[in-house]
Amino acid sequence: METLEYLGRFLPFFDRQIELLVLTHPHEDHLTALPEVLRRYQIAQVLLSGSDAPSGRYAAMLHELSARKIPVILAGPQKSIVMEDGVSLDCIWPRAEELHQLDPNNASVVVRVLFGKTAILLPGDIEQEAERAILLSGKNVRATVLKVPHHGSSSSSSTGFLLAVRPELGIVSAGPENRFSFPHSAIVERYEKMGIPLRTTAKEGTISLTFAR
Repeated sequence: METLEYLGRFLPFFDRQIELLVLTHPHEDHLTALPEVLRRYQIAQVLLSGSDAPSGRYAAMLHELSARKIPVILAGPQKSIVMEDGVSLDCIWPRAEELHQLDPNNASVVVRVLFGKTAILLPGDIEQEAERAILLSGKNVRATVLKVPHHGSSSSSSTGFLLAVRPELGIVSAGPENRFSFPHSAIVERYEKMGIPLRTTAKEGTISLTFAR
């Protein structure tokens, strides 16, 4: 499982503790290894959208959470999480009262991670419907780095959303030669025209960034 392999690369063998695990939404490509992660690591708390999906793997994850009595936080615009080492998370989306109206993509957890003068926006797989709703909510989405929504799908990264975020860098999470050809060529062109550099895991593999306090 790739997620477990990556954890093994970045966490020392003797470090089995994870302060916060975030599942943006219950689609298979986002939770593949999470039940096993819950079994192998000591997870302090988990942040979920509250959205549901008919997935056996998601049910297995919820079972592990219950069996291990791991605290669950449901994301919402009023939630903020303060981590160690000066990191905090501002939960921007979704709103609980709208969950039943949204598909799992548009109900993705959206968090703005703050560290010193740096902000990173992690918007899951939201599409233009959720992007518009977030902008109308008035929440601050300005970020230094944007994890490009929905792997660079043509249904996301609306011009208005990018103008509000104003990122200095966009990062696309997508596998090499993925069947959807993410990131979409029109989205790549949009970022280029707006002067936003793009990096993609499809070409580079794991991308690591270092920030000063």
